[in-house]
Amino acid sequence: MATASELVVAEELAPLRAQAVWMGWVLKEVGPLKFLLGLPASDDSRFFLWVDCTGYATTPPAWRWCDVEGSSLDAPHCTPEGSGFLHPNGVVCAPWNRLAYSHVDARGPHGDWSIGDWKNNLNTKGCTTLCAMALRLSVELAGPRFAKKRKG
Repeated sequence: MATASELVVAEELAPLRAQAVWMGWVLKEVGPLKFLLGLPASDDSRFFLWVDCTGYATTPPAWRWCDVEGSSLDAPHCTPEGSGFLHPNGVVCAPWNRLAYSHVDARGPHGDWSIGDWKNNLNTKGCTTLCAMALRLSVELAGPRFAKKRKG
């Protein structure tokens, strides 16, 4: 029997699949709660994220930068830089990223956010579905605040 998280993710993956096809993104589903997402950047490079939706939607998914295979998680050479959103510590700084919470990940810049109320955090800016989150990341990578891939 499917868990509540699996049911929510299955429902939200349908629009994400459609968006990925339309935008030319890479989307590889790796089980009912995990997927790999590849997004283009303004410098014609592509960035990949390993997304773990365990506990979703009670808690936000974990968005981790990785290589094309979904390994090398959080490696500097797989991580973009450029804005407060693309945080210097390698974490996507958004209430909809579980890793942005310092009590979940030591690199998380926010001890001031409540993870249990993540959907009501004003900084969520309407990103309360997997597709909206992916679109927000796509906008950051394609926009003027994106700088480059980190060294390392």
